[in-house]
Amino acid sequence: MKMIGGTFPPEKTGPDDNGFFSRICSPDGDVRFMMSGRCGIYYCLQEISLTDTRKVAYVPIYTCETVLAPFVKAGYSLRFYEIDKDLHSVFDPGLLDEISLISLCGYYGFCNYDADFVRECKKRGIVIFEDVTHSLLSGDGFDPLIDYAAGSFRKWMGVPCGGFAIKKHGRFVCDTLPPHPEHLSLRIRTINEPGNDLFWEGEMLLRRIFDAYASDQPSEYTLRHADLNEISRLRRENYLAILNGLHKNLHGISVIFPELTENAVPSHFVIYAEQRNALQAYLLEKKIRSTVYWPVGPEINLDGHDTARYIYEHILAIPCDQRFGPVDMERISDALNLFGEAYDQ
Repeated sequence: MKMIGGTFPPEKTGPDDNGFFSRICSPDGDVRFMMSGRCGIYYCLQEISLTDTRKVAYVPIYTCETVLAPFVKAGYSLRFYEIDKDLHSVFDPGLLDEISLISLCGYYGFCNYDADFVRECKKRGIVIFEDVTHSLLSGDGFDPLIDYAAGSFRKWMGVPCGGFAIKKHGRFVCDTLPPHPEHLSLRIRTINEPGNDLFWEGEMLLRRIFDAYASDQPSEYTLRHADLNEISRLRRENYLAILNGLHKNLHGISVIFPELTENAVPSHFVIYAEQRNALQAYLLEKKIRSTVYWPVGPEINLDGHDTARYIYEHILAIPCDQRFGPVDMERISDALNLFGEAYDQ
């Protein structure tokens, strides 16, 4: 029985440009290919900092420490907005006079934030930045009002340098750096040598050295020539296959997005699990890998934020990507059903 999940193999490419970047970047805008998503975020913030003298960023309280690290490195003060259990953003209008940038995120491919608040930010000259790593293939994954966006394809396919940065209007003026040779080498080996143990070595190195590092040319080619339509189709089909295979009332497990919206292309199938460690161990016994996105980072203080604490302590992401098919998804839903049946309250 094969393992579901794990490191992506090299992504297949075709001869034709997939047109993705010409669709997401306006004709008078600019796109740069970056070594990783956090390198893309930092590169955007360097550019924004040329005119943003206040440097107060409004960011989600549920996020990855590697997303916040570029803001800290770029000298931004952080203000956090709440997230409800449905992973909808909860903005505070009382902070509109304080912030100079808002960072949006559509979690796991589902975009749920208040468009009216974003519109008000735009009116006040607040920079609209979107981290599109989770939503980059979704139909509504890029807010129409963004000034900048950055993301990474590394959670979507096997590519050494999966990052990109977008400036909606005008050209980037800040310089990029060549890709970091040691990190790039580790990433290439991680993808091309199945079963090696190099992923975390490369990840921890990146946490120490990330900067405005650009992509390598082969990675850019992969992003421009991968069959993104097919990837999107398969992920949606796989998500529905898990969803439709689950019992209606699972004990100790709840699906966060019980409806696959028209626009959503899921990065994962995400649930809350009351006994998360036990469920992860059980799934691994069934050769199903799962991931906790994310541990609580050093910039996050959860005192008084009970909903965010619940999310961090119970959320679990399960693969539904293009490497797998209906039989694999049936294994996932069967495993979740069996665990729910045996759930001990």
